[in-house]
Amino acid sequence: MNRLALAAALGAVWLGACQPADAPRPMTAAHAAAIRDSVQATLDAFLRYSAAGQWDSLAGLYDEGPEFRWLEQGVVQYRSAAQIRQALRRVSPGTRIETTHHDTQLAALAPGAASVATAFHTRFVDPRNPTGLEFGGVITMTLVHRDAGWRIVVGHTSSPGR
Repeated sequence: MNRLALAAALGAVWLGACQPADAPRPMTAAHAAAIRDSVQATLDAFLRYSAAGQWDSLAGLYDEGPEFRWLEQGVVQYRSAAQIRQALRRVSPGTRIETTHHDTQLAALAPGAASVATAFHTRFVDPRNPTGLEFGGVITMTLVHRDAGWRIVVGHTSSPGR
């Protein structure tokens, strides 16, 4: 074996030995599709819980970790899932929040991490206030997979001219 071939072989062995055993492997297309499907199921649950006024179930979709943030119109509105739960408790009894999404883009970022970007239209249906409240805009979210399923870690909504 000549010196160049020996150096190349030793270099390849050395580079291989320097890789950590738990180095992330590229995500397969099937894994990315499974992530997108399960995140879509979480979004569907979000809409279902809101429309049914199931606030405890809805609040359970927000991550309990210290990284949690929810922004509205460019301002941090909530810094914890506990603050989200408090806000949901203030919703008038019998009120439902009906939301539709369109032009939704789901991205599998890595195993256990995903992002969502979608346009939305929301209508608050309060039996005591027939005029209600309606608005639309865009939402972006970052979700992580926890033992209990996908949880929203960061979210942002904005609406034009609101």
